[in-house]
This record gives sequence, C-alpha cells and structure tokens, in this order.
Amino acid sequence: MIRGSCLCGAVAFEIEGSLTPIQLCHAARCRKATGGAFAPELLAPATGFRWARGEDRVSVYEAPLLEEPPAYRRAFCRTCGSPLPIEMPGGVFVGLLAGVLDDDPGTQPFRHAFLRQQAAWYTIEDELPRFEWRPPRP
Repeated sequence: MIRGSCLCGAVAFEIEGSLTPIQLCHAARCRKATGGAFAPELLAPATGFRWARGEDRVSVYEAPLLEEPPAYRRAFCRTCGSPLPIEMPGGVFVGLLAGVLDDDPGTQPFRHAFLRQQAAWYTIEDELPRFEWRPPRP
C-alpha cells in the first residue's frame, strides 16, 4: 500500500496496486498548478484508490479548454492548497503528483512532456526522452 497526504494533514489517501512511471510535465498549466519547473505526474488504478480521511476537504478546479479535450482538472486541499489525486477521464485511473506521496511509489521519472512550454529558468540535465508537446499514449 502507498500512502499520501496534503501539507496540513487534513486529507490522506491510500493506493493499492502499481503506479505508472512518473512523467515530468513542463506545460504552463502544470507549472502554475505546482509552482515548480514541472509537475511530476503519475497514475494509479482507480479501483485501488481510497480516501483515508478528509475527502470533504477536497476541491476541484477545472480550467477552460484551450485546444482539445480532456479538460484540465486539478484537485487540492481547501485548507492548505496541496495538490491531491483526481479521477482521470474514463474513471480507470487517478492522476496525482509524486510530491504528495508519503511512501516510495516504486517508480521513477521516465520522460519529459510539453517542452515547448518549459520554464526559461530551468535546464534539463538528464537523458530521459523529451517531447515538445503531448507524448504518444502507450
């Protein structure tokens, strides 16, 4: 089991099952949602996800579509603002950011995405595959 929580501890969750490798997303929306150079995104099986506490403290922000579906959605703790897991379109996966995990996810970053929107102040120094826009779906 992999556990995660928000900064203030009001919200906690648990995941049973394997997580995907971590995608480092450099899209402007992802950078703004995290306040970092990129968003370390990964997916968990929706059937193995459960809120341990504080589900009533979770809010969802849905940004307007820019070009094509799906909509950009982010969940966060209403108390501290920490990003939290959110159900992905189709309901098969829950998307989350690696930084809110309390336990080792058992996976590592495997690629960079949306490099056309990369922060000017950040230099990538690894050899992971790089994609100018959305990478192909596996």
